[in-house]
Amino acid sequence: MARSRLVSWLQLGLLVAAAGFAGCNRPEEEPEAPQLSAEEVQERLIQQNRAALEQERTYLKSFMDSTQWAFVPAGSGAFEWRVATGTGAPVADKELVTVAFRLTGVHGEVYDQGTQEVRVLRDPDAVWGLQYALKRARHGDSLVLLLPAHLGHGLAGAGEVPPMSPLVYYLRVL
Repeated sequence: MARSRLVSWLQLGLLVAAAGFAGCNRPEEEPEAPQLSAEEVQERLIQQNRAALEQERTYLKSFMDSTQWAFVPAGSGAFEWRVATGTGAPVADKELVTVAFRLTGVHGEVYDQGTQEVRVLRDPDAVWGLQYALKRARHGDSLVLLLPAHLGHGLAGAGEVPPMSPLVYYLRVL
């Protein structure tokens, strides 16, 4: 009986050792991926950028189609719908303007809202698309801006806004 226990323990030990040795064996190495030339890398990046821009255009078009609002091109890929025209003076370059706003993504996710002061065409904290729209606005205007990522927070995003996000600004120029 003692001998059968010893054999069982030895068998268990051999089994554990075999499992340990099997775990130490290296898996077969995968073959190295072929190195791409600089031209091939550049071409792949260009293709990826084109695909990302096409996807963004699809999102912008889908948003405009779903709202049925009268968006007009506002330059550089942005679109604008003037909900109401104000009776105040036109906004001037370098003017410090207060806007009430709600900032969302094209799928409805809310990123920010409140009031903001913007120094038109001179404000490093305001996105370019907003500043250019303000340059064309009057005090009292209500606008909806549809901005591609490059006129918003771009490749990096900012705060709650993810990278490469087209933006929707609902704003009133105060």
